[in-house]
Amino acid sequence: MIQNVVKWLGVIVILAGFMRMGMTPAALIWGSDSHQELLFAYIADLLMAIGAIALYLPQMKQTGILGFAAVFITAIGNIIVSGEQYGIWAYGTYAEKGLFVSITGIFIGIGMMLGTILLAVVTFRAKVFPLWNVLLFVVMLVSFGIPGLEIWFAFFWGLAYGAMGYTIVTGKYRNKEAAASMNFAS
Repeated sequence: MIQNVVKWLGVIVILAGFMRMGMTPAALIWGSDSHQELLFAYIADLLMAIGAIALYLPQMKQTGILGFAAVFITAIGNIIVSGEQYGIWAYGTYAEKGLFVSITGIFIGIGMMLGTILLAVVTFRAKVFPLWNVLLFVVMLVSFGIPGLEIWFAFFWGLAYGAMGYTIVTGKYRNKEAAASMNFAS
């Protein structure tokens, strides 16, 4: 039963990855912060927030509370940024600067970057997911910091999520015994 729920959440993670990847061609065609790009972003954020727990469950025994914290922080960051992106999409502009916008920006930064870095680290240490899943997170983080590649950041981010979703759905874990201890391996 729980294995089926996790696999369906893995499908949501794959869909979230495709939506996040869709931001890059939308930005290349219609421009950054276009309605098309922001629609992809909004849907991706909601799906990532829902599916995030699937990134934790197969490795919960190995990652413990730190793994849960990484996924929780990432999910909260996705929920908050979805509100910001919806506002830009619906109203055509960023919110006026102020205390609320500054605090929201801090939570987005912590949730999106710190949560993702923490998730990559605990996933690497847990050795449940294949190493290439973790390497895609590293590529995603590196693409964020290289000038000229910012527009590709969303593509690599979606690819990293989609890859983990693929691993969850197919059960092709690096350490099937570890995942099987929680009854998640195929």
